[in-house]
Amino acid sequence: MEKRESDTIEFKKSTSELKEGVISLASMLNKNGWGILYFGVKNDGTVVGQQIGKYTTSDISKAIKMYLKPRVSPDIKLLTEDNKEIIKITVRGEDSPYSAYDRYYIRSDDEDLIMTAQQLEIFFIDKNYDYSKWENGDSGAGLDAVDEELLIRYIQKGNDCGRISFVYKDAASALRRLKLLNGEERLNNAGYYLFSNQKPLLLKLATYPTDERISFSDMKQFRGNIFECIDEAVKYVTNNIRWSAKIVGMERKEVPEIPLEAFREIILNSFAHMRVNDVSSNEIYITPSRVHIYNPGSLVPGTSPEMFANREQGSMIRNPLIATVLYCDRSIDAFGTGFERVFKMCKSTEYRYLNNQFGFAFEFLRTSFDSCDESKIGLINDNESINESISENGSIIKPISDSINTLTKNERRIFDIIKSGRKLTRDEIALEIGKSKSTVQRCIKKLLEGGFIKRVGSNKSGYWAVM
Repeated sequence: MEKRESDTIEFKKSTSELKEGVISLASMLNKNGWGILYFGVKNDGTVVGQQIGKYTTSDISKAIKMYLKPRVSPDIKLLTEDNKEIIKITVRGEDSPYSAYDRYYIRSDDEDLIMTAQQLEIFFIDKNYDYSKWENGDSGAGLDAVDEELLIRYIQKGNDCGRISFVYKDAASALRRLKLLNGEERLNNAGYYLFSNQKPLLLKLATYPTDERISFSDMKQFRGNIFECIDEAVKYVTNNIRWSAKIVGMERKEVPEIPLEAFREIILNSFAHMRVNDVSSNEIYITPSRVHIYNPGSLVPGTSPEMFANREQGSMIRNPLIATVLYCDRSIDAFGTGFERVFKMCKSTEYRYLNNQFGFAFEFLRTSFDSCDESKIGLINDNESINESISENGSIIKPISDSINTLTKNERRIFDIIKSGRKLTRDEIALEIGKSKSTVQRCIKKLLEGGFIKRVGSNKSGYWAVM
């Protein structure tokens, strides 16, 4: 057995230091592509022995497979040294960078050091599937184009999570530390798209009342930097999906029909791996059956989301600088693990995806109204507390979004058709939703009485409109 620790050898007194041991394995893999870890040996090389129980080796193997990413296959052996039992773990891998417990480390002699943003970037740039040349290109924008408040918040968040180790002094020095400046005062493209106040990215958002997407009930085009677009995308979907209310213990809990953490992970992936150009944009649309997220940046040929989720494939980063910046404030937990988390969070949610030369699309299939408690379904309204108005007699009138959870499935479908601006007759509505004319008449009457819709014009030539 080796007698001293080095950049490929680590000693741990016992498996009570299992987490620290996994970190050492990751740092040695990142430095050399291999490493050896011993349990039962003090850091000065003194053999003290390791108590080995029924599940000791399986617990070690499980921890390595769970917390060291991408996945490696450890070679675990039980040895006897000075009449004492010790455990030897050897790992090898060529798919750096490796993370341990969602952090990245590099070996320096016998120490495990947290990797800097620059060290992380080098790992990705060295890979032959890198598409990042445009990131370092000159954007033509100076420091006056920087959203300084956003940059300050970002640096603070990075310090709070321990992934940034410098304090904010000024925009130039902070951006230089993040490798987002060309020369002294010009943003490179990555810095421009991340922190610019010039609204460089276009995000298209839409909601359709039918899956055919013939007409829309809401459509907007949002412009902003990457952080702003991420926030806007999450806000838009949060406000336009269905929520159900469940009683948990003594509290009422609002539950979204799709897991929002999984959706946010896909959005982050969308902007980290997008291909920036002048003709394509990130898009999100919502129909009655699905939430669709598209970005102009396909997965690397020969890979699939399952390969990343199963850790058969390590990190493959299109935009190393952008991805590293998102990692340093913990927007991204660890590279190459996004799909794994998404699939785990979607155990009760169906999904599908499409990857081709034009880009990557991911869809969450929405929960059917039929499977929900209709009396508990509604939309979140950010302005609920200030969106009330006063009627002529002084009573409070609640906004539609505050009362919409009282509608039945058929009433809601008809309301959505009217909200879309389509001036359909009762007969046309009945045909579209597949219900009888009497059912449509009854639902319209309920919508009129509830103040959800109104009749514009005469009964013969007029139309319904949302209040």
